[in-house]
Amino acid sequence: MKKLILPAVLLIGTMITSCNTTKKLYEAKEYDQIIMKEASRVCSGRIQPKKIDFIAASYHEANQADHERIQALKATGSPEVWPEIFERYCSMKGRNDALSCFPNEIKKRINYTKLNLDEELQMARNKAEAYLAAAISKNLGSTSPDVDQADKMIRQLEGINKDNSHLNGFKVKSMAKRYGDISRLMHVEVFKKQVGPNRDETVSFKETNGNLTATVTDHKLSKSATIKGKVNFIDPSNRRLLFSMPYEVSSNFEHNYSTIEGSREACSEQTLEGLRKQPVPFPTDDSLIEDAKQNLTNLIYQMIQ
Repeated sequence: MKKLILPAVLLIGTMITSCNTTKKLYEAKEYDQIIMKEASRVCSGRIQPKKIDFIAASYHEANQADHERIQALKATGSPEVWPEIFERYCSMKGRNDALSCFPNEIKKRINYTKLNLDEELQMARNKAEAYLAAAISKNLGSTSPDVDQADKMIRQLEGINKDNSHLNGFKVKSMAKRYGDISRLMHVEVFKKQVGPNRDETVSFKETNGNLTATVTDHKLSKSATIKGKVNFIDPSNRRLLFSMPYEVSSNFEHNYSTIEGSREACSEQTLEGLRKQPVPFPTDDSLIEDAKQNLTNLIYQMIQ
């Protein structure tokens, strides 16, 4: 019997300790920790009534606190409140999603309602991005920028939308403000170089002027090169990677000219303009690649500016 009783005693002790831990978290108002810790267990079928009560209370109290804070922030009318509003909407959605897998009888018991926050989240995201982008731009554009504050806001912006179109530019400009000439920080990696074939696309048609005729052939010469890779910015003092920026740059050659068979007097003014243009040789692969590299340099310079 002792062999059977001992595991049961241990199990009861573990449950008491677990409930005490949850209670302490609740008393400390660590509501999201309770939900993160216990919600998945309920979803997997490990249901303990006392813990359900703590989860339910944590869910409603945290959501109520966020709702009240959001309303208070909106009432200020200040654009700087939107990053916090967005974070609080994200927290509310995260809690709602965490409890969405609960059995229906438990959802009913704890008064769970599926929240549709997509519209509010999108609005808050847009306004938070707009505020942060404007604030970062103003900071870095000043004569005495606060680079630490700019970097903090850049991290906020990245957390809200890692694909924000201004993000890489802000990071590069911040480094330029902090380190000066960033060319010494840059290490360019090339993953792929691709050069297209020489293309001569033609279209032929006839033109007439009275009894005079001409067959006109319009030529479009084209060729392109693309380089893909990433630029690593490395702190020269300790070789620490500061930031990596993927890139894809291209160089495109295009030239149009026309040729005829027949009488020039039969040609329109537009055709005569094309005839005045002479064919030119296609650029070499190396020259297109070098031009694409220059485009990468220009891209980085534009970000700093």
